Amino acid sequence: MKSLHIGHVSKKVHITKRSFRTAGLLSGAFALLLTGCGTSTTATPQNQANPGATTSGTVNITFAEAMSSGKQASALTHLVNQFEQKNPSVTVTLMPEPSYGVLLTKEEAAIAAQNPPTIGQAYEDWAANFAQSQAILPLTSFVNGKNGLSAKAQGDFWPSVWSDQFLPDGKIWMMPFNKSDFVMYYNANQLKKMGQAVPTTWTQFAQVASAVTSQSKGTWAMSMDPGNPTAPGNGTYLWLSVLRSFGGHLYQNGKIAFDSPQGIQTMNYFNNLYKAGALKLGTNYPGQTALGAGRAAFDLSTVASYPYNVQAVNGKFTMDVAALPAGPSGQGNMMQGTNIVMFAKATPAQQQAAWKFMKWLTEPQQTAYWAKTTGYLPVRQSAEALMSSYYSTHPYQQIATQSLQYAKPTPPVAGMQQAVGYIGDAITEVLTQHVPASQALQAAAQKAQQALTSQGA
Repeated sequence: MKSLHIGHVSKKVHITKRSFRTAGLLSGAFALLLTGCGTSTTATPQNQANPGATTSGTVNITFAEAMSSGKQASALTHLVNQFEQKNPSVTVTLMPEPSYGVLLTKEEAAIAAQNPPTIGQAYEDWAANFAQSQAILPLTSFVNGKNGLSAKAQGDFWPSVWSDQFLPDGKIWMMPFNKSDFVMYYNANQLKKMGQAVPTTWTQFAQVASAVTSQSKGTWAMSMDPGNPTAPGNGTYLWLSVLRSFGGHLYQNGKIAFDSPQGIQTMNYFNNLYKAGALKLGTNYPGQTALGAGRAAFDLSTVASYPYNVQAVNGKFTMDVAALPAGPSGQGNMMQGTNIVMFAKATPAQQQAAWKFMKWLTEPQQTAYWAKTTGYLPVRQSAEALMSSYYSTHPYQQIATQSLQYAKPTPPVAGMQQAVGYIGDAITEVLTQHVPASQALQAAAQKAQQALTSQGA
């Protein structure tokens, strides 16, 4: 297992917009999405007789996205400018939203109003729901068409990333965009002082966690947010990562499967850490807070957390990064981040322009730039060769990129986000209310299956 030494982290770090899936989920009524809103570097009025063309004869496409601030916003704007320079017959109007929750609400409202954008960011379960209602277009014909992706190009995507573009019907419905996965942040000074090695297996992690908790007064191993069905926390996705390393599954043969013997084993693993005082639960990024305060030795969260952990540590100690420990079935990891879908109301001209843009975004040079600028991970394997200098100063990014081979997203099934959230309820019940793991997981699995059934899964 790779581990890196970062040294004393700098106080002067540009903090980008936090990009967790669970951040900022909002409810309530929002204004309907209008094709003309948003921002564009080339804001040309559309010809009302042909919404796929502008008065200058170019094709305009709209992109609903949540990369609305910091380096994410500037990087996406830069890429759009580059694309438009190379493709002067196409303009791309960005339609940024402040969070994924708002983005989903706006996309759903626009679909209901028969006025969706051309393309938009979407999680796998969003895409499944959109596909059920025929609100988006399958991309298989674009990918395999005359101006599509060659077999070599398709094979250049990380296998886990490429398989994520399919829905259960076997068709390609998405193209990858902003991807991340879990890594292990740790207080290198504390582990060295205690003579503890960086754990490479979950068995070793439990041993180090016990030593840290018992030998250092007022400190523990890690903190996490279990979340709930409304907003799954990082603890939910960490639990699923450990489950996979133990050989278990979230969803198998069309049914929720996390209440398996491996699920019980995973829950008991977490419960043993909790009973020993090595694991604590909290909200609002408790892992980052505890690590930064020197109270916890580890924070197990996504690579997107890196700048926030740097800020929390603030140079007080050396924060290092390693890949997640492995279990009996190897390393398990959760792929985070969204893909891009094409909405069905796009004109034929817009469809061709949108496909050209989506394909271009995933090319090695563009995905490498996006990764180096934003902290997300490159979706193409060949992009790593373009990032060697960057990796020399940002080795944690290479560790996270290499972990993509073990990372899997949540299954692309409508209602899956709510279903996954019931794991958070089970974690809380077992750890804090002393409910037996089998009982809590069985109840959670039943509710999760009902959530999927209500969505037609």
